[in-house]
Amino acid sequence: MRKLIIALILILTTSLTLFAQSAEEAVNVTEDAQGFGIRAAGLGNAFVGVADDYSAIYWNPAGLAQMRKGEFYGSLQQFNFRTKAEYLSSETNSDRSFTKLKSFGLVYPFPVIQGSLVMALGYQRFKTLDSYTEFGGLLRESNSLAFDVKNDLGEYGVLPFDRDVTQKQVMSNDGNLSAWSAAVAISLSPNFMAGVAVNLIGGGSSYDMRYMQDDYNNSNAYQVQDENGVHIEDFFYNYYDVNQKLNSDYSAVAFKLGGLFQLGSHLRFGAGIDFPYSLHVKENWSVNDELSYDITVLAEDVTYNYIEQADLDDGTFDYNIEVPFKFRLGGSYRSEHFLVAAGAEYQDFTQMKYQMPDDRDPRDYSDLLDQNSVFGSDFRAVLSYSFGGEISLFRQQLHLRGGYRFVPSPFKNADKSYDKQYFSAGIGYQIDPGATLEAAYTLGTWQRDKAYSYDWDYDGSLPLMVTHEKYTTQKILLGVRLAF
Repeated sequence: MRKLIIALILILTTSLTLFAQSAEEAVNVTEDAQGFGIRAAGLGNAFVGVADDYSAIYWNPAGLAQMRKGEFYGSLQQFNFRTKAEYLSSETNSDRSFTKLKSFGLVYPFPVIQGSLVMALGYQRFKTLDSYTEFGGLLRESNSLAFDVKNDLGEYGVLPFDRDVTQKQVMSNDGNLSAWSAAVAISLSPNFMAGVAVNLIGGGSSYDMRYMQDDYNNSNAYQVQDENGVHIEDFFYNYYDVNQKLNSDYSAVAFKLGGLFQLGSHLRFGAGIDFPYSLHVKENWSVNDELSYDITVLAEDVTYNYIEQADLDDGTFDYNIEVPFKFRLGGSYRSEHFLVAAGAEYQDFTQMKYQMPDDRDPRDYSDLLDQNSVFGSDFRAVLSYSFGGEISLFRQQLHLRGGYRFVPSPFKNADKSYDKQYFSAGIGYQIDPGATLEAAYTLGTWQRDKAYSYDWDYDGSLPLMVTHEKYTTQKILLGVRLAF
């Protein structure tokens, strides 16, 4: 016996290639970039108007001109992604932790007669792509899954394996966007500083999706008759298991410009522009499956088990995501013992689009380019904002921080539960004049309703099932600043 074809499998495997080629996934790769910096994280990312350590290379490169001493900066991140998923009247809790190098860099102020000239160079992971979700339950309604199976005599045909089954889906992603960055900042006047940074963006992600369903209770049982109508065999499904993998590599060159204005000795106002850039994405994917079923031959009173495996599809693909402008604005007030700061970011996701790389066959990109109309119809401009404060104690040796950040969903007309909220706390301790240890903790929450590959009807037009997911993220940052 052999499996000839999986009915409707083209719909199901096509959803894999669309995973990273839909308008939604392009937005997911770039929206809510968390940036980096332990002090910035402790202040809720309200750092555009502060920008007084190495992380200014990301938030506002003009702030580097404030630094009168050189600095070596390094940090690690421990990230936990937790999901509570409601699906098929069942609730599943899952979580996964990721520990990675977050950043390292060097700031060097050049000796000048007047003003300041400061350069910085380093590496940082500024956008986390790590995630993990699993869910399952008892599927009563049809999900349109069927198989064309035959015995040696050409019997059976297409048999559905689509309802009254136990179902489970697991999705995990491990990845990030990162950058090697170089920046220069100067004082153009006693109260105004400007800076520019160039970023060689890289990074990648490894996505794995596993779909499993089983029917060990033999709900999908079929009787087979011979040409005389005599019952000769029983056919039973056991399980079906699909594994889809997608590996993506990212690359781009991007520029940002910043300015910082100092009003008196207490107030600072900062602004920055991230210029548009083209993010090149190169993907390779594979899909394989395994089907198990039993055949009971009544004349022999013997049950035969069959396990069939197949490599369904694999390939490579590349394309460009055109990322639009991002604007930042922030301010801060500082005194000897406390600091308060606020910041905002604006980015219009309706202006994103896909582009075909040079020297490609346009016929291979028609579906991808059709997604460009979705950016305008389904997405919107997003204005996120943040607040933070810091108290300095014990002659500036101990710094206690707290912050809040709000990031609206990029989906047009999205429910308020889709909006992301982040609460943060941080601490810095100066162990001697040249060394400061820092730590920060950030808690994030939001929700989403999703329909996955195997939740749609046979033509992919309507979702049959929807998963309600509640996300909780926890980020711990640890690092050191060494002045010289």
